Amino acid sequence: MNIEKKKFLKSLGFGREVSIVTECKCPLCADRVNTEEFKNETFIKEFERSGLCQGCQETVFGYRVAW
Repeated sequence: MNIEKKKFLKSLGFGREVSIVTECKCPLCADRVNTEEFKNETFIKEFERSGLCQGCQETVFGYRVAW
């Protein structure tokens, strides 16, 4: 994540999430992200944008039920 994006997200109140993603952890579940877990290029691109792990992406985007 570049410095400009980090500053912008922090200014919006996402400082905690930025710190978590910087440690290669998912901002939703806080688990360490294994880049080998992604099923395809679409999930990898979403990870690069949001930092979400495969499981949280599936939950957020409706691929499986959250509970």
